[in-house]
Amino acid sequence: MLLGKYQASLSIHQTHSIPLHGQATIMNDPSLHTVMIADNKNDAEQGQRWLVQVHPLDLEQNRVQLGQRAVTLGRSDRCGVVLDDESVSRQHACIQCGEAGYEIEDLGSTNGVLVNDEVVQRQTLRTGDRIQLGQRIFRFLADTDVEAQYHETVYSMMTRDGLTSAFNKRYLLECLDREVARANRHHRSLAVILLDIDHFKSINDEHGHLVGDEVLRELALRLTRLLVGDEIFARFGGEEFAILDGEADLESAGHLAERCRQVVASDPFDTSDGLIEVTISLGVATPCTRTISSREELLAEADARLYQAKRNGRNRVVLS
Repeated sequence: MLLGKYQASLSIHQTHSIPLHGQATIMNDPSLHTVMIADNKNDAEQGQRWLVQVHPLDLEQNRVQLGQRAVTLGRSDRCGVVLDDESVSRQHACIQCGEAGYEIEDLGSTNGVLVNDEVVQRQTLRTGDRIQLGQRIFRFLADTDVEAQYHETVYSMMTRDGLTSAFNKRYLLECLDREVARANRHHRSLAVILLDIDHFKSINDEHGHLVGDEVLRELALRLTRLLVGDEIFARFGGEEFAILDGEADLESAGHLAERCRQVVASDPFDTSDGLIEVTISLGVATPCTRTISSREELLAEADARLYQAKRNGRNRVVLS
């Protein structure tokens, strides 16, 4: 369950379906953005299958019901599922139901088809698979236990970034409000680390935005593996991320920031366009023993230290 210390309040909305060329059905549901359900090894069995778009958020076309007929996905208006995105080919991929279950096939696309971050030409899909077509990311899921997973699904949609699976900015700010109040009330320390990928625009310009997305995902994966306990890791915007470390003093937060810097810089990022050296700059802020009036004050302090790290040559940590 995705429940715990920072549980958010949720609301459930009704869904309605729109038939699509007799091949698939689009489900309009502003809440249902991504689904995480248990792996089902029997996807060849009877049961409804769905594609749920998890990145970017699309409130008009976020859930596609798959039928027994083949469905083509692409930029062309003649496709069963139209994806208005320049990173998607006119006829990018096809999903059809066979004896082994639903299969996806690359139709000669420019940017390829990725299933669970692996390039594939043709592959049988299993419940929970992550499918990427250009910059569009979907989850393949079954009806199995959908109702039981609904609350968890909506919670994940509201709190997670679809590209990196890090928490999103909204979730971070809600947590930060509570932690600032708690730190002031109990006179405890609190640390915020803001970090930014150095020269990320150059990575996008030289290697393309899809490779830039790979770098963002790998960065999130490395840092998520490093963090433990109640440390909150979130995508703050673009190539900027934040870490909220409750009850951490300046020294321990500084050590954590340095470990983050090292785990990013230690090994090149292995991308579809080859190895890329990546570094990050980090700014650390903590109120220590003084009272902090708001989350904005703490974030502004961390941002100032991040700017100082950039100005001083990048690939470094600066403390408040």
